[in-house]
Amino acid sequence: MKARRMLGLVSVTTAMLTAVVLLYGCGGESAKETTLSIQDTFRTSLHATRLGKATWYSRANGGFEGLTNVSITQMGCMKCHPGTKADGTPIDPATYQPGCDDCHTSPGSPVSDQICLKCHSRQAREMQFYSDIHRQKGFRCMSCHTLEDVHGDGRQYAAWLEPGAVKAKCENCHPQVTSNPAHNIHTKDVDCLACHTQSIVSCYNCHLQSEIQGNVKRPHTVLKDYMLLLRRKDTGKVYTGTIMTLNYNDKTFVAVAPYRAHTIARNARKCEDCHDNAAIREYNQTGRIVLTTWDGSKVVNKKGVIPVPPDWQTAFQLDFVDYTGDPTSPTTDPTKWVFLKTGADGKQMLYAEPLSQEQLQKLSQPYTSP
Repeated sequence: MKARRMLGLVSVTTAMLTAVVLLYGCGGESAKETTLSIQDTFRTSLHATRLGKATWYSRANGGFEGLTNVSITQMGCMKCHPGTKADGTPIDPATYQPGCDDCHTSPGSPVSDQICLKCHSRQAREMQFYSDIHRQKGFRCMSCHTLEDVHGDGRQYAAWLEPGAVKAKCENCHPQVTSNPAHNIHTKDVDCLACHTQSIVSCYNCHLQSEIQGNVKRPHTVLKDYMLLLRRKDTGKVYTGTIMTLNYNDKTFVAVAPYRAHTIARNARKCEDCHDNAAIREYNQTGRIVLTTWDGSKVVNKKGVIPVPPDWQTAFQLDFVDYTGDPTSPTTDPTKWVFLKTGADGKQMLYAEPLSQEQLQKLSQPYTSP
């Protein structure tokens, strides 16, 4: 039975979906079509496995584990939960396992956006600070995301950035773009998001001692009004990016990744927002881009569009802070944040590549109206 798109129309106990399972052998790659229940596909979904967290943290992938020497199993990351089931029943962290009742009050019950936002807090932050053309038109989470995005498609993915892990994309609803100078120049090499995203929103300087010792998420601040420009590795297109930063026992870390923010504007950025902007001029003049600065009481971030150059590991400058309060306390005393140091001890980039030298040269050219 074909799985229908909207969660509210699906019976979790009876619905079936068709998944393509790729089988690899000596003769190359072949595809076999099989019918799997939603319960079967959910077991390997990212909602169930939480593998995205482990992928980024892993020492083997250049993650923060290489600096902490603490296994991710010693933290609460892999059993992160919203506190209650969908029906309000409290969750016992010691025995919690992801399941249908995280989102559904009963089999096949509709799932509201508020249920999604209980876990997807970054999207809640985006809604707090920015509009989105799709929300303005009445779109909900499942207006764009498919059942396979939520329940899985039978394959196990290491992160949502792996090709095929998330089926939602602009082209599903916008197969053709209008003809205008910007589209005619950029559509082949630049993703829609690079011009239509208002901002990335990300937490900054997560204090990992609090996570490990007290299972407390404690970022120093929230970064907004900025956006990285990088290349997404699977498509090669210029794409929006984010930074993720942590500190632990005086060690600091930054990860750079593609990111799809839910802050989409109908009208695209102006050409001068990217071409010959403040960040590219700073890089051309000094060889560096100061992303964050400690101003004596808090960290502030560079605003606007920020290109990721080939030498980003040395070009990006970041100030880090440390929390001197009780790491096990669920409340944060803002006076306990102190400057730690400038620079990251560990650096990581997955699913992305920096912009090429040729692309940087193009961005360095001032925009002139035709």
